[in-house]
Amino acid sequence: MTAPAFSIPEPQPFDTLLSLKGRCAVVTGGSRGLGEATVLRLAQAGAAVVLTGRGRDALQRVEARVSAIGGRALGVQADMANLKDSQRVVDEAVGRFGRVDILINNAAVFPPSIFVEVSEKTFDYTVDADLKGAFFLAQFAAKAMIADGRGGRIINVLSNDAFRPTGVLSAYGAAKLGMLSATQAMAKELAPHRILVNALTPGSIITQDRLDQIRETGVPSGPNDIPEDAVQTRERMKAMASSGAFAQLLTTMMPLGRPGFPDEIATAALFLASDMASYISGANLVVDGAQSWR
Repeated sequence: MTAPAFSIPEPQPFDTLLSLKGRCAVVTGGSRGLGEATVLRLAQAGAAVVLTGRGRDALQRVEARVSAIGGRALGVQADMANLKDSQRVVDEAVGRFGRVDILINNAAVFPPSIFVEVSEKTFDYTVDADLKGAFFLAQFAAKAMIADGRGGRIINVLSNDAFRPTGVLSAYGAAKLGMLSATQAMAKELAPHRILVNALTPGSIITQDRLDQIRETGVPSGPNDIPEDAVQTRERMKAMASSGAFAQLLTTMMPLGRPGFPDEIATAALFLASDMASYISGANLVVDGAQSWR
């Protein structure tokens, strides 16, 4: 019987397990919220980071924050539902930093609409960004990783709404559940290239934008985020706000008595991107403070 053609490696030194020095990461939706927190953590770990967003001012603000901590970042204006933009992001990462080692598929849209009011326009808008766009960006990044020959990491950010629907995000939940299936398929097919692919599922997370919206409107999603033709959805959310249901959701219905915060998701993304997760692929890391089991 032929002996296996591998050997057991020595454990990696502890102080290098979270290091991303010399690597390049792409983070979509990196100009605010979860994406911004993730950009900062990856930069602290030593990665050069390419972040995407739609607003130039927001991108420049995050670039400045990364520079202030001694990191390197490139902000790229892009619509991640546009496949040409997605390919351009990968090309710019390779052009500026010479490689792509890590992709964090974080950008998403989630216009609230109860199922009976979801229009084809709303459905297409959601799926184009959250499923189709993320799928093909992962493909473009994987091709760059394969060409480079050094392996890589792809992390697809999902949502608890894919598994425990809230009742107003059916299109969003469907898109995110589709990305879970795509994640598992990617993990299988890209394994020979040493590309690890995982999903990361946050629970209810409070960002500064959401705090501002709650203070101004009483609901965690601003009125302008609701499609104009979703009349019943708007009334339902107004009723939840006036009854205090949102406040209850953010406290008593959460096992830890609070929502999560962006840095708690960012550190989980850093874990999956680092050598601490060197034998994890095809998994879904749920970071929700046990909200899934309430």
